[in-house]
Amino acid sequence: MRKALHQSLRMVLSASMLLAFAAPFTAHAAEKMEVYDSYANKNSNVQLYSVSQVEGNQFINAVIARQPDGTYSKWPEAFQHFRKYDSGNLQLTGMDDPEQAYVYDTQSQSIMRKSEYAISPDGRWGYLERSRYGWQPGDVPGRGYTAKFNDQYLRNTVTGKVSVYHSTQQYYNARWMNQHMLLENGYNEAAKQNVISTYDPSTGTRQELLKGTLNNLNLSKGLLQYVKNEPKRLPWIYNLKDGSSRLVKDTRELEALFPAPPSSRPEVSFPKDMALMDLPVTDMPITLTYEHNLNLDGKSVDVSTVFTKGGQEWIPVKPLAAALGWKIEVMNLSATGDPSAAYIYKITNGSKDTVLTPVNSFNSASRLYITPAQIKELGYKSIQVTPYLK
Repeated sequence: MRKALHQSLRMVLSASMLLAFAAPFTAHAAEKMEVYDSYANKNSNVQLYSVSQVEGNQFINAVIARQPDGTYSKWPEAFQHFRKYDSGNLQLTGMDDPEQAYVYDTQSQSIMRKSEYAISPDGRWGYLERSRYGWQPGDVPGRGYTAKFNDQYLRNTVTGKVSVYHSTQQYYNARWMNQHMLLENGYNEAAKQNVISTYDPSTGTRQELLKGTLNNLNLSKGLLQYVKNEPKRLPWIYNLKDGSSRLVKDTRELEALFPAPPSSRPEVSFPKDMALMDLPVTDMPITLTYEHNLNLDGKSVDVSTVFTKGGQEWIPVKPLAAALGWKIEVMNLSATGDPSAAYIYKITNGSKDTVLTPVNSFNSASRLYITPAQIKELGYKSIQVTPYLK
């Protein structure tokens, strides 16, 4: 499991977050509060709400807290909304950046900077999707385009190893079923159409179930509702137990087998004169968490993640540079004569250096990753990667 830094950091993300208290509620004529989600802590009796409000010509989002005594406050400006994970924790920011993803841990009642994996039913695997943008060369030399990639990560909770097991520019999603089987749906490049399949991370095997698009599922009954890749898009039902398919009888059967989930928007009554702009700001502690420790010639550095992609191990540059005094220099792209290079970084450690480009490095959410071989080019002889386990 990730190792928590044993200290709480005060929020320093923006100057606005240092404001302690604003004017009383009567300072503004506030509009009705819209509530998107809520969470109640049974131990502390503190209630959290993800809300928005129009105040004058401003549209404000915020996370507000109601204390047991009935008083309200809001979280720092950097945290303007949340949504619930299956784990019970609250997602506060996007998960694309492994070093800047913030999660409210409901057990410790604190904000953590971490990767929130969806854990398999048997607890052996964690699944996480991140998006990134990368330069793709075009048909004409020197020309290309920026493409969006969806990378799917798997973490073995027993060994602590993390890998990108699937990456695509097309539609794709996955969710756990059974003990540690991923139910996948996405565009298959070879088949040139959408495919529903299963993937077993313990064996690395993928099995196609059928060609089509998954619309709904009822795993307790072992049923999938899908449409075939044809113009009529009729609703079909697939039985996971025996592999049979049939057309849906009518709308009533569809609603009975795949009932709509209850609305997550609660009905809440706030004070009529309450304005988000005027609520006091609550100071929230933040805890850093790490997945791996690196030891370079006896020097220890904790990092947010280390992962493999295509058999190659990737290590984040920024925390190593900060801890070990590396110099990062952005080189002039025009000097290379290759405008498709997108970026060139020169990493220097004393008299040693290495140059990173899109060809020999990995870049996700503006976070640069380096290989062990490139670290050795910087003069290090011994590189040990140790995952933090629960």
